[in-house]
Amino acid sequence: MNVQPSPSRPHVAIVMRSFNDAGVIAATLEAVHRQTYRNFELWNFDSSSTDGTLDVIRQYNVPERIRLNDSRSYNPGRVLNEAVAATTGDHVVFLNSDATPTDSHWLERLIEPLDDPAVGAVFGRQVSRPDCRPLFVQDTERAFGDGALSSRWPHFFSMANSAARRSVLKAHPFETRIQYSEDVDWSYRLRRSGLQLRYVAAAAAVHSHNYTLRQSLKRHFGEGMADAWIFRAGEIRPDFLRYCLGPFGMGVLRDAGWALRHRSLDALLHTVPLRGVQRWGRWRGFRAGQRKYRHA
Repeated sequence: MNVQPSPSRPHVAIVMRSFNDAGVIAATLEAVHRQTYRNFELWNFDSSSTDGTLDVIRQYNVPERIRLNDSRSYNPGRVLNEAVAATTGDHVVFLNSDATPTDSHWLERLIEPLDDPAVGAVFGRQVSRPDCRPLFVQDTERAFGDGALSSRWPHFFSMANSAARRSVLKAHPFETRIQYSEDVDWSYRLRRSGLQLRYVAAAAAVHSHNYTLRQSLKRHFGEGMADAWIFRAGEIRPDFLRYCLGPFGMGVLRDAGWALRHRSLDALLHTVPLRGVQRWGRWRGFRAGQRKYRHA
């Protein structure tokens, strides 16, 4: 689909990354092309999918705006920097292929705060999929929802449904020395430079994952390593009690209360193993990151 630009409104490049998402990407592409805001170009960056994802992408985009990368050497920061360099436009929107906008006004709502020069980046709400397991539903709602809770956290940002002005992205490229949490690192640097981050609850996308315990362990190990890089100036207390054991206990208590309120046996049975591997993985990852980045 060829979208005709309008000179009176900011031109937007939508960057969509994908890897083996054939089951969900068509719905996301459909939602993008139904947007009321028309001054955009869609760019697809696929990690050499093998499940038919590319076949779906080719139904919705032209060859010159489809780029491939090798999943075996994938680095999120490098791919995001390449996407910024390859595209044109005033704003760049980042939308994961499995983050499906919930309505046709998503794009115009997401980019609206970028009219304010004090705002460096924006991110939209994420809502869980219908098949999402209860504890992941709770985590998604805590992190997003109306934004009241996460606004009190030391830092929070998600690249899966987000946007920034091109000038900001060129001045603040993504870090390539980490494999996880590149969005947290990037947005944390924006805040430290004096730019604001804006949460747009009205720009929602359906996005969630049912991670297995093994997948959760791997992900949180990677995020722990990234924490050691991002907060290497000492913003995080790295002792076992504060970083691992305390959050584990608080998480289990919170989950138990949520499970009772929602009458969810799955949440009650899932909480100890899930929070255990999450916090243990993050702790081990943080310690590994401290060793890796000791002289950075």
